[in-house]
Amino acid sequence: MELNKIKYVNDLDVGNFIHMLDDPTECYKFYWLDALLKLFSRGKTEILFDDLINKMIADAWYSVVEYHLHLGPKNANGKVMNSLERAVIKLEQIAELPHNADEYSIVESIKIYDKEIADEKKQLILNVPYRLLSSFMPEIGGNDKLWDQRKRLIAYIEKINVINCLPYHIIDGVSLNKKVVVSENWQQFFDDNYVTISGWIEMKKVRYLQGRNPGVPGIIYKLAPENDKQRKLKYVRELWNAIMDVSAVYDIYTNKAFEKNRFDVDHFVPWSFVANDELWNLMPMDSSLNSSKSNSLPDWNKYFKKFSDNQYLMYQSAQKYGVIMDIFYKCKRDNLVMPWSLEELYVPECNKCIFTCVLEKNLKNVYDSARMQGYEVWKM
Repeated sequence: MELNKIKYVNDLDVGNFIHMLDDPTECYKFYWLDALLKLFSRGKTEILFDDLINKMIADAWYSVVEYHLHLGPKNANGKVMNSLERAVIKLEQIAELPHNADEYSIVESIKIYDKEIADEKKQLILNVPYRLLSSFMPEIGGNDKLWDQRKRLIAYIEKINVINCLPYHIIDGVSLNKKVVVSENWQQFFDDNYVTISGWIEMKKVRYLQGRNPGVPGIIYKLAPENDKQRKLKYVRELWNAIMDVSAVYDIYTNKAFEKNRFDVDHFVPWSFVANDELWNLMPMDSSLNSSKSNSLPDWNKYFKKFSDNQYLMYQSAQKYGVIMDIFYKCKRDNLVMPWSLEELYVPECNKCIFTCVLEKNLKNVYDSARMQGYEVWKM
């Protein structure tokens, strides 16, 4: 269901609600409203600014730390300007948290290091709690001085709330101890349409983040931790095992021959960047090294040729042996999605020189984008 098609029997101003996320210059609106909705879904109707900001930081953690996404611009000196991104980066630097830490652990670490990230948290509450309601207050221009006068603005929001029920109003307090109160008239609306509203916020967030990270694929998969159960590598493992029945396959890092079933399937360019399991980016890898490589990139100059040689061995084996070709085609649905791989790379009678050139042309673009996004080169 599209948000603008929601019909409701009371007098809620759904039209202005739909415009709450219009024309974002930063990501804060998405994370604030999403955090508000999620905390409300847990039964909270009066929520401290502090709890909302902590939830925002926890929600942004995976995108920034695990997937290297930028939430906002950098200045001319390369300094991150987005306060939410800075809060996450600072927390990562001072807290001993794994990249895939759960929400509870992240929030508990925020509380421990609250003083260290206080400036970023206070910056986050300067505008977004109030500006998010601007679609309900069109009479206040964007440069109106009222936006900078918190007590008067909170009183004005309360006045408007009496006339035209707002999704929430604000109880004044000191800094992060201010509270958001979810209006009673909106609570049933949020309950009834939680899934639709969450999907709408996610769509808006993805569009914004794609604009900030134009060379990064699969943004929608980078808002939360990777779910291993969604990974589809069964037939890829089966394919490499079948190849090992007819030919020796060597690890590109150790130069040792693999034994059947005693290897991991790894991504040359990490999954956390590509967000897919394309066959042309996958390789068998020594299990003992996989965890240390983690989300790093191999040294291109040192390892691409070996990787390409293994890829060509796979291609040749599929061309030569019917049983391997059968498994290759089992990979087609989940691991051969990019059109160029079937139209240019895995084509009949492709010699090694052409194969290597096609793979290099396409994979190097992905590799370079990952480097620009901040992925480090793995040092064994």
